[in-house]
Amino acid sequence: MPGKPDHRWMTPLLVPVIISLLFSLVLLPCIVRGKDVKRDPKTGIIRVLYIGTPFRTLSPYNSFRTDPLLSPTPVSGLAWLQPDIIQKALRLYLPRNRAQYAEYDVIGLDDTSFEHFPPNTLIWMKDSLLEDGMGFFMGGGSGSFGGAHGFPSYADTPLQDVMPVDCVNDFREFCVNAVTKPGDDFIRSVPWDGYENHNFFGGYNILRVRDGAVQLSELRPMAGGEIEPGWTWWDIGRGRFFASPTTLRGSVGTGGVTTAGRVFLLWKHYGDFVSNMAYFLTGLTPPTDTQLLYTTRLRFREIDYHRSMVTGTMEFISRFGAPTGRVDEKLGEVEELLSIAKQHFVDLDLAQSLGQADRVIQLLEEADEIAMKAKQSALLWVYVIEWLAVTSTLLLSSLTLWTLMMRKKLYREVSSTHIKPT
Repeated sequence: MPGKPDHRWMTPLLVPVIISLLFSLVLLPCIVRGKDVKRDPKTGIIRVLYIGTPFRTLSPYNSFRTDPLLSPTPVSGLAWLQPDIIQKALRLYLPRNRAQYAEYDVIGLDDTSFEHFPPNTLIWMKDSLLEDGMGFFMGGGSGSFGGAHGFPSYADTPLQDVMPVDCVNDFREFCVNAVTKPGDDFIRSVPWDGYENHNFFGGYNILRVRDGAVQLSELRPMAGGEIEPGWTWWDIGRGRFFASPTTLRGSVGTGGVTTAGRVFLLWKHYGDFVSNMAYFLTGLTPPTDTQLLYTTRLRFREIDYHRSMVTGTMEFISRFGAPTGRVDEKLGEVEELLSIAKQHFVDLDLAQSLGQADRVIQLLEEADEIAMKAKQSALLWVYVIEWLAVTSTLLLSSLTLWTLMMRKKLYREVSSTHIKPT
C-alpha cells in the first residue's frame, strides 16, 4: 500500500500566503472604509460655513441657500473687499473657538485671503478637518493658494499641511477646465451636458498635485502653454479637502478677452456641481438619478423666487392699509407644505419631494393672485383719491380765475396803482 503523502514541502509556500492574508485583514478596514458621513445629527442638514462672496449674484452661496439639504452661514471674505468690511464680518460671524468649528460640516474659502483672520483660525480649521471629519474646499483667486496681486500665500500656513496640492506663487489668465477623470464618484454625481460651453475661466492659480491626491481635471491655457492641474481632492485624517485652482464662480475675463455668456456660473448644472461638492465633502453620496435631482432643485429655486415675489407684494400693499389676512393664511399653508417637501429632500426621497414642491408652487400662485387682487383694490382707492384731489384743485383754480378775470365789474376801479405821496 502506498504511504501517507508528505505535505511538508507545502509549508514554505503556505507561510507567505498566511502572512499576506493576515496583513490584508489588518489593512482591509483602512482600504475599504470610506469617509464617515458628517451631518447635523438632529436634522440631517449639512451645515456650511461659506467665506467669500455671499451677497453677490455671481456666487455659489445662492445655490447653497436654495438647496434643502444645505444650511449655509455666509461671511464676506472676498480678497478684494475693503479690509474694514472683511474684518467686521469675520469678527461677527466666524466661530470664536475650536469647539464652535465642530458645529459645521463643511468650510469653504472662495478667493479669501487669511491675512485678516483672527489668531488660531487656520489651526482650528485644520484640526476640525483632521479630527472632526470636516469637509473643506478652497476656490481659486488672488487671495487663494499661492496668492497673487499682492496677497499672501497659504504655503506657510497650517492649511498647506492638509491640502491635496502644493501652493505655487504663480497666477495665470484664461484657460479651459477639462474633466479628465469621468469615473470619479464626484464627477459621476454631476450631469455634464452643456459644460463644454461654460468651462472657460479668466484666471487660475498654479498648483502641484501631492502624492495620494486625486486629480479630476486639467487646465488648458487658451493662448497655449503648459497644462496645469485642475480640480483635486483627497481624504486626510477624518476629513476631505477639495481644491479648485479656478474660481468657483467663473470669470467673464479681462484685458480685451471675454468669455461672457459662457461663464461657469451660468452653466445650468452649476448648482448641481457646487451642492454635490458639499455633499461629497461630507461623505454623502447623492442619488444616482441626476436628472431628477436637478429638476427637484430647480423647483426649490422657483419656490424661493415666487415666495419673494409674494412677500414683496404684501409688504407693498400693507403700506396702503390693504388687508393681507387671506394671503397670510395661504402662505401659512405654503410653509407647512414646504417643510414637508424639504424633509423628503433631506431623506433623499426625491420623487416625494418633487411632488410636494409642485404643490407648493401651486399654492404660491394662488397666494400671488390673491395678493394682486388686494393690490388692485388698494391702488383703486389711491387712484380715486388722486383723481378727486386733482379734479377739485382744477375746479377751484378755474373758479378763482373766472371770478378774477370775468367778473371784474364786481371790483371798484382805481385811477392809479402806484402810491402817491401825501
